[in-house]
Amino acid sequence: MEKNLHKLVWLVLPVVIFLVPYLSRMGGEGADLYLYGENGWIEILTVVFLLIAILFGMMFLLLRRVPDHGWVLWWMGMMVLGSIYFAGEEISWGQHIFGWEASEYWQSLNDQGETNLHNTGPLFDQVPRTLLSVAALVGGVLVPLYFFLTNRYPGKESLHYWLWPTYECAPAALFSILVSWHEKVYRVLDVEIPVVLDVRAGEVKESFLALFIMVYVMSIWYRSRNLLQQDS
Repeated sequence: MEKNLHKLVWLVLPVVIFLVPYLSRMGGEGADLYLYGENGWIEILTVVFLLIAILFGMMFLLLRRVPDHGWVLWWMGMMVLGSIYFAGEEISWGQHIFGWEASEYWQSLNDQGETNLHNTGPLFDQVPRTLLSVAALVGGVLVPLYFFLTNRYPGKESLHYWLWPTYECAPAALFSILVSWHEKVYRVLDVEIPVVLDVRAGEVKESFLALFIMVYVMSIWYRSRNLLQQDS
């Protein structure tokens, strides 16, 4: 019998993460610090999701069960390296954990005085985030929706079976897009955002993108594991 990702992970968890920042607005600034501080829950969850993605990606590479599509191993290797980079940047490569100070030269390059690249310019911040957001929209929402509406799901021997995210990735991908809807709407209307909606969408979005990566990597690992069990 095939085992798939549990609904608590791919469905319930994204819903909870989406709601908590809005509910926390009732707790005032203290709740904000608890959620969004350098070691707040949002940042911690982001790193945890990426560490889990790295773990399952490594297990997939060790399992090495991909019929006639060996290049998928290279793709998974890129996912693991990307997750390591994402997690490293999120914790400033250990600065937030061990509390060291960046050198004067690096502080002159980094607008927040941190040991990371994403605060040195758009190339390492907005560009990767935009590309990952597009990947979440296309791969995490539109492609699973297409498969569902057309009822044309790729077979296990197909390259598309291993490449595209499944419906399990849709909640995290969708919430990564919706979490900043209020900022865009109120910016267009040029009015102040109500307090209850004034969440730090950028940081929550990063957490959802990390969750999207985690669910995607785990879903591929489960597909490979199920295939291996069927052949044994």
